[in-house]
Amino acid sequence: MRPKPLFSAGLVLILAGLIVLIPGRPFAQEIQESQIKKAKIFEETYQLINESDLNCSFYMHEEGKLLPDIRIIGAERQNEKSHFEDGDLIYLNKGAADGLEMGQLFMTVGLRAKVEKIGTVMERHGRARIVRLDDRMSSARVEKGCGRILVGDFLIPFEEEQGEIGKDRGFGDMDPNASKHGQVIYIENDFHISGSGQWALINMGRQHCVQIGDQLNVFHQAAPGLPREAFASAIIIDVRGATSTIKILSARDAVDIGAEVQINSAR
Repeated sequence: MRPKPLFSAGLVLILAGLIVLIPGRPFAQEIQESQIKKAKIFEETYQLINESDLNCSFYMHEEGKLLPDIRIIGAERQNEKSHFEDGDLIYLNKGAADGLEMGQLFMTVGLRAKVEKIGTVMERHGRARIVRLDDRMSSARVEKGCGRILVGDFLIPFEEEQGEIGKDRGFGDMDPNASKHGQVIYIENDFHISGSGQWALINMGRQHCVQIGDQLNVFHQAAPGLPREAFASAIIIDVRGATSTIKILSARDAVDIGAEVQINSAR
C-alpha cells in the first residue's frame, strides 16, 4: 500500500498562490518607494504656463506705441448679440490689398483699462481665421474664443508659443538688494486683489532683463520700518518693454496693487 503524501495537491497550490500574492518585505518596500517617488515628481512639476495663460491673458500696450491697424468692423450676427464666440463670422477692415491671406490666423485683442502714465491693458479674446478675402475687407471665423470679442476689437498675427512645465519654487525671505525687484501695477479683477492662478501686471520688462519663465516672490509690509514678508510666488508669462504679465502660482494671502515683487529664479 502506497504511503499518503504529507501535502495534498490542493494544499500545494494554495501555498504557491500565497507566495505569489504576499511578496517579501524588500519587494513590497521597493514598490512603495517607487509609488512615493512618482507622487513626489507629480507634485513638484506641472504645467506652469499653459495655453490659457498664453492666449487668454492680458498685456500692457505701453504709451507711445501705435495700436494695431486691423479691426473688427462688424459681424454676421451683430443684430442678435453684442459679443462673439467660436464659429461666429466677423468682418475686418483690411483685405488682400493690405497683405492679408486666406487661412491666416490672428489673435483678437480688446482694450481693457487705462493705467495712468504707463499704457492701456490689452486683453486677448481668442483667435480668428481668414475665410474670405476682398480687396479692402475680409471675413474671419472665430476659433477658440476665451473672452468677449466685440466690434471694434483689434487683431494681431497669431504666433504659436510653447508653454512651460516646471516646479513652483515657492516663496521665502530674500535680501531686498539681492536681485531685480518692482511692483504689481494692475490686477485682473475689479476687486484689485488676486490669488493663485490669476494674472497681474508688474513694472518690470525687457528693460530690466526679465524674461518669460522667470519666477518671482511677492512681498508685503505691515507698516514702514517693519520687516517685509513673502506671501506669494509668481511666474512671468509675457514680457514687454517696461512691463510684464505674471501668473500667481501659489499664495497664502491675496496679492494687491502695489505689492513688491522680486526675481526668485531666472531662466
